[in-house]
Amino acid sequence: MNSVRNAGRLGYRLLQIAVTNPRRLAHVLGAALWASDEVASRAHDLLRLQPLNVDDLLPPEGPPLRIELALFPRTHASISVLEFTCLILLMKRAQARSVFEFGTFKGVSITQLALNLPPDSRVCTLDLPGETAPTRFAIADPEDAVIAGEKGKGSLVPAELRPRIQFLQQDSAAFDESPYAGGMDFVFVDGAHNYEYVRNDSEKGWRMLRPGGIIAWHDCRAQDPAVVRYLLESSFQPALIKGTTLAFAVKP
Repeated sequence: MNSVRNAGRLGYRLLQIAVTNPRRLAHVLGAALWASDEVASRAHDLLRLQPLNVDDLLPPEGPPLRIELALFPRTHASISVLEFTCLILLMKRAQARSVFEFGTFKGVSITQLALNLPPDSRVCTLDLPGETAPTRFAIADPEDAVIAGEKGKGSLVPAELRPRIQFLQQDSAAFDESPYAGGMDFVFVDGAHNYEYVRNDSEKGWRMLRPGGIIAWHDCRAQDPAVVRYLLESSFQPALIKGTTLAFAVKP
């Protein structure tokens, strides 16, 4: 009944705007179209994921949390400042001292993680070598294909942090995670967005986590339906952080 009532109200508002302020119709219809993309298919329905607010990531008590951010000039295919903050809060929630990232790209995300870890922590990031080479799974998305072939992976990581980070260059589909099994506190999955790579990186990352560790995914959004589809099909029971494209799960 509420849906019918809301549809009526929306229809009336659209008519009102069309008469009094028609230039704003594009704004309203654009927002509605964006929201509809998120729920148009049950296989990619973002509302099926448990929603959490950023404030839910904060501990219920204790001293103030201190975090450090490195803000870079605008870099395409990067994550937002709010998402940086959420990653760090998740990492602190896991009391992390060992971190693994799938998808280095320019190194913006791993920089944030390394900045907020104790100096003796284990920090690893994995990406393709940055040269034209076949991958086990086809990368159909044009942006992913460009990123896969880009040189200079990790090039934005500050010089003083580089010695603390282990840069691994390999197709994640060929990567052997067994030496890391059960030894990671926090895993961040931000590699290729096709279904095969999302599944590969997620399942390997899950095996790498210790019990109580946290795995997080970037680009859980309508524009990357394979990410959403995999997470909905998985047994991880992930939550989606409102206002971001980050999802995460805690390993039992």
